[in-house]
Amino acid sequence: MFRHAVLTTALIIALTSALAGCGEEEGTLSQAREYAKEPGNQIAEHARTAMHDLDTVHVEGDVLDPKGTKITVDLDVSAEKTCVGTVSIGKGEISLRSIAGSAWYQGDKDFWLSIAPSKAEGERIAKRVGEKWVALEGELASVRAFCSIDSLTAQMVPAEAEAQAIGPTMSAEGPAVRLDVTHGETESTTFVRASEPHRIVKWTQGSSGELNFSDFDKDFQVEEPPADEVFDLAELEK
Repeated sequence: MFRHAVLTTALIIALTSALAGCGEEEGTLSQAREYAKEPGNQIAEHARTAMHDLDTVHVEGDVLDPKGTKITVDLDVSAEKTCVGTVSIGKGEISLRSIAGSAWYQGDKDFWLSIAPSKAEGERIAKRVGEKWVALEGELASVRAFCSIDSLTAQMVPAEAEAQAIGPTMSAEGPAVRLDVTHGETESTTFVRASEPHRIVKWTQGSSGELNFSDFDKDFQVEEPPADEVFDLAELEK
C-alpha cells in the first residue's frame, strides 16, 4: 500500500556527492552550485512544474508500508495515470497494468501465499487463478497511487511544505540540487535536476525507502488484458 503514511515513515540516503572535475562537467557542476543558491521553495516550485509537464516517467525503488512491509516498484507511469510494470510486496510480486479508470494485476504464487489466511488456502488460490489477471480493487487498489505523476510529486514536494536547498550533488541523471523538505512533522530529501527542466530525479526519507526517476517522456504501451484472461475472485467462493 502506498499511502501518505508510507511517505511519512523515514529512509536511508545513499547518494555520493562528486563535486570535483574539470572542463564541461565542471561547468555543469558550477551551474548546479549556482542553482542551489536560489530559495529552496522556489526550486521546489520549479520541480512541481517540471513534473506536471511530463508525459511519462519511469519510477523505481522501494518504500515501507505502515506495517513495515517493503514494497518495491518498477513502473512506467504516464500523466494520464496509466502505468505498467511490477510491484513486489514482501516476498510476492504482481505485474500491474493500469489504464485510465481500470487496473489489473497478475500475482505470483508467493503473492497469493502472502495474502491468504493459510498456506493451503494460498496454494488453492494460486492454482485457481493461475496466470490470469485480476481486477485491482479493495485495499490493494492503493498501489495505484504509484501510477500518478502528480500524486507522487505532491508527496515529495507538497505545495505547503518548506524546502531548503542544501547544495549541489550528483545523481544518476547528472548534477542536481538537494532539497531538505519539511511538511509538518515529516522530513524528506528530494533531488532536483540542476538543468532545465528541473525534474525530480530522486526522493528519499529516513529509513523507509527510496524512489528514483528516469526515462522522462519515453513512450510505453499498456494493453487491457483480454476478457478470457481475467479471473473474477468471486469465483473462489464457489
